[in-house]
Amino acid sequence: MSKEDLMTTSIRSRQGLSLAVLGGLLVGTMAIFASPADAGVDGGCDGSVDFTADSAGAYGPDNDTTDNPIIVPKADGNVAMWEGQVPGNNENFSGTVDVRIGPLWIEVADWGFPNFDGTNDLDGRGDFGDYDMDEFWDAVGNKDLIQGIYEARATHVADGVRCTAQFLVCFEGDPLDSPVVMVTIAMLVIALILLVIAGRRKLGAEGTFNGRPVLAVIAALLLAITIAILLQQYCKVPLNNATMILLPIALIIIGLIIAKVAPFGGPKPAQDSPSTGDRLPSGMSRTADGEDVPDGGDIFTDGDSGGANSRNNAP
Repeated sequence: MSKEDLMTTSIRSRQGLSLAVLGGLLVGTMAIFASPADAGVDGGCDGSVDFTADSAGAYGPDNDTTDNPIIVPKADGNVAMWEGQVPGNNENFSGTVDVRIGPLWIEVADWGFPNFDGTNDLDGRGDFGDYDMDEFWDAVGNKDLIQGIYEARATHVADGVRCTAQFLVCFEGDPLDSPVVMVTIAMLVIALILLVIAGRRKLGAEGTFNGRPVLAVIAALLLAITIAILLQQYCKVPLNNATMILLPIALIIIGLIIAKVAPFGGPKPAQDSPSTGDRLPSGMSRTADGEDVPDGGDIFTDGDSGGANSRNNAP
């Protein structure tokens, strides 16, 4: 191999190693690897990233909980300083970064085979560098569009290496500046109104549900989506199975209970009335003991009445 070809291969390999760490920055994350002793990581790789606009220090794979995510600053001119090493043969490498949305993992970045012919003969096992975050924000266009906490995973595979890592990333900033949050709050209000309507008694309601079960399910789904998005946008809980599957199921059950009970008012239930066959004849009324008597008259005993006419006509 000529000196020129060797230099070209070296540059491409270096670019590939950079992508292995920087690929996650496409969604504001880093492909960070560490030793098997660290939580959520295996494969024996090691790496870290630090932001010039953040005084929290270097981030690593231990940033894998909602209480300890990687905080990505939005300050202009911010630079991400990264480094990474692999413990074995790094020829013919490739990798991906995926972001979790409920039960699904969506690929957002990939790298590998810098020679573009399926091979990478140069065994480069470590690299470091800087990434200008302004490039990422320029691609996004509006910093307020990227907000909240995200769960991500990175995988790097080579002839002698396989490393995986999972971590959480939280973008700093005021959620109320995000148009996503403002729209979600409006949807939350609509969902609550629909749930109240679903929980009002229908006129002449009969059967299992006194309210509106179909509307209750729609309102519960909308409410679950808005709650999940707000928790994510406020860096409380990422969009995982709990918020995207369990929360909707729980709220649907609650919504159906509300539709059954109808606790939010509405027309009163119709009162029972005597049947046609049980109606009293005209001029008759019923006593508390269930005896039918003439309206305003006395009860006759032994065929006699206490009236004066009866006594006068007696034989």
